[in-house]
Amino acid sequence: MKYLEYPLFAEGFVNRFLVTGVYTQIQQFTKTTLSGRVNEWLKKGFAIHENPCRKEFVAKRKEELPPCPDFCGIKHGDEITVFDQTSPVKMYFPFGNTGVDASGFYYQPTYLRLYGYVELCAEKEETVDFELETCGGLTLWVNDRLVTDFTPFTRNLVKKTVVSVPLLQGQNKVIVCLDDLAERDTDYYFRIKRLGNATLKLMLPVGEEAEETVLAGMERMLNGMSFDKEAYISEPLKMNLNNPLDIPLELDVIITPGEFVEKMQEAWKMIKTKHYTMEPEQKGLYLFETDEMPPGYYYFTVSLDYKGISLKRKIGNQLVRKEFLTYHESDVMVRKRHALETIIRFAPENTYKAAALFQAGREYQRAERILLEELEGVRNRKDCSDFHFIIMLYIYGTYYEEISETLKAALEDAMVNYRYWIDEPGDDVMWFFSENHALLFHCCQYLAGSYLPDHVFANSGRTGAEAKERGEELLHQWFDEFFREFITEWNSNAYIPVDVLGIGTLYNLTDRESSLHKKAKKALDMIFRSIALNAHKGAVMTSFGRTYEKEMKGNYNAGTTSLLYIAYNAGYLNRACIGYISLVLGDYEAPKEYKDYALMEKGQEMIFENTQGFEGHVNLYLYKDSYGLLSTAVGFKPFQKGYQEHIMQAVIDEVAQAFINHPGESFPYGSGRPNFWAGNGVLPLGVQYGDTGILRYHIHEEERIDYTHAYIPISAFSRYKGEGGVLVLEKDGAYLAVKAFNGLNIQEEGPNRFREFISRGRDNVWVMRVGSMEEYGSLDGVFEAFQKIEIAMEGKETRVVDDRGDCYLVDEESLLRVNGKAVYDYPLGVEGKITLREKKRRD
Repeated sequence: MKYLEYPLFAEGFVNRFLVTGVYTQIQQFTKTTLSGRVNEWLKKGFAIHENPCRKEFVAKRKEELPPCPDFCGIKHGDEITVFDQTSPVKMYFPFGNTGVDASGFYYQPTYLRLYGYVELCAEKEETVDFELETCGGLTLWVNDRLVTDFTPFTRNLVKKTVVSVPLLQGQNKVIVCLDDLAERDTDYYFRIKRLGNATLKLMLPVGEEAEETVLAGMERMLNGMSFDKEAYISEPLKMNLNNPLDIPLELDVIITPGEFVEKMQEAWKMIKTKHYTMEPEQKGLYLFETDEMPPGYYYFTVSLDYKGISLKRKIGNQLVRKEFLTYHESDVMVRKRHALETIIRFAPENTYKAAALFQAGREYQRAERILLEELEGVRNRKDCSDFHFIIMLYIYGTYYEEISETLKAALEDAMVNYRYWIDEPGDDVMWFFSENHALLFHCCQYLAGSYLPDHVFANSGRTGAEAKERGEELLHQWFDEFFREFITEWNSNAYIPVDVLGIGTLYNLTDRESSLHKKAKKALDMIFRSIALNAHKGAVMTSFGRTYEKEMKGNYNAGTTSLLYIAYNAGYLNRACIGYISLVLGDYEAPKEYKDYALMEKGQEMIFENTQGFEGHVNLYLYKDSYGLLSTAVGFKPFQKGYQEHIMQAVIDEVAQAFINHPGESFPYGSGRPNFWAGNGVLPLGVQYGDTGILRYHIHEEERIDYTHAYIPISAFSRYKGEGGVLVLEKDGAYLAVKAFNGLNIQEEGPNRFREFISRGRDNVWVMRVGSMEEYGSLDGVFEAFQKIEIAMEGKETRVVDDRGDCYLVDEESLLRVNGKAVYDYPLGVEGKITLREKKRRD
């Protein structure tokens, strides 16, 4: 048999396998209630809310060892059957991943199982130690002998063990089984690392027709793919993808929307596949005109096929419609009409489009078909079904006379059989413990109980009237906590729109004199004040309590961007309608007095400081003027393990931005939380004073990734200059400057080409600043000023002296002293402190 051979490099990761697909089984468990406080997990970690179904799964799984399939004679393309599901074995190409990763999102409790096979070729017979690392359970067989059944099964928490493996001289058959119970977002991967210096090769069986040089060329081709721009605005979309071969190459590009909860049922309908032929040695690939697709942030997976061997790699970018950037109507009703038409034109066939069709008085039958299809997700209690159910309930209450008896019956059946809160039994994996989900569940319970007061709700045993009373009680509790603590997932472009969805729908459906209506208005007013304060150039681009890569990079298409457009004519319309659908369906208008915060005049500067979140979760600091913005979560959990928290952001406009993190994964466009760009593996100590921010990183030895990096897309700026540890950039009269103590190295190949700046070392200091070019007169002046900045580290204390002569002392206890004086008076409460003044001139 023919083999592909790969040396085991110095790091020692065994990351080349033949892998099966992920075999899945929907699971049912004993229905139980849950307990816990909303938002507490964001302070103490999500492990505090272990679902009882996991305990049941683990107990059963530990009694049943997964079977070991027979890989004898199997090569790429052959099939293996598990759970009556047949899957072809495929070559796994890591593209920078040190292990095998099949992470994903599962709306229902699902048992996952994946197998991998590789042959290890040893120079001599010896026992070799390997470190196994997994999210899930990992079963390992070598030469048909069970080595270990490692079953930590700690949801989304990686665990490690070391095993000693006797290897024969020559080829050794290695089979792994990765299994777990998926509960919504699921980290699902394994890594195997050789310890010591044993000389080993990885060998993978292939058909005789496969040429190793051709496969290597195709792998290099995908390693080098990139986009030139951060956003494509009604223009040709071109990918930097080069055919290195002297033969034509057939390929597919699979285009997947970045927002995965837009549609509950048959989401595959949103995925498009386009086929292309690349000529020999062709440089670059034209994909399509961007207006052929609905606007949004997308992932583009390039799929190559050679002799039955598939190679795939993913990259992301945002598509923007130029017409949306021209909408600047002063009349809010005109903006709402534009928004309604946008949902009808560009939203997928989902609940929000159905509501827009009813609101517009069009195509009722189409709207009903959509709702009847999407209701299946509610009936199955899919995670995030509450995001859709609330608008279904709005349609039921508002258009009762227009909808068919069939739809009425289906909605009523869903109402009486849904699970509304943790005090009701269930075996689903719906997430109840974040602020936005809790709100929507309470709204749904209140509304459903209002509509069907005499029906018995099967899951709780309550009558509709009792369900309404319980929902109202929970809503009052929710509002009380919201007014006291505000948004725990601070500034989040992903989750603020969901809050607006729930609060706005409640506002639309409650009597104007009711306490719930008044509380809904107060909460919306607070949200739009916050959005306006944090806005710059039409978008919220700040520190975030929870974020995703599509929100970090897709500012034109963020949910808060469209909320700013509707509220204040200060953002841009897009298809991210989960937030603005409730505004379009109702008559709420954001307070006009906050608009000036969103639109800074030249010569002004503003500092906003506040404290918010669960038990005063975070202290926030924001500086902005008409040129730029800098935002920091001050002293947030320094040097602790991170999740999706984003600590510091500097921006000039929607694409000219910079942010820094300790990557949670070693490869871009993964599914981890944190991933390569969104969140932090280890959080820094972040501080800010005026237009200057400092991040101090201290990465523990047990952390595999030992560097930090900055995302700075230099193509989005008009000019830049860099050398050593300093990079300065300018655009539209503004500058953005960065200095890293350990130096900067630009990534010149691959998806992060001319975007990623790596700074090596576990202990590091980054300094960032934004401002007007008027301060320094030229970019050279900015560069010279940042070269003068002095940085010193002593233990965990940091000292920075800048070009202005200011001395910053940073440590965990006092956070920041400038020129010997403490500069913070946190906690400041939700409303915080606003300093709005004429911009200081610096000589």
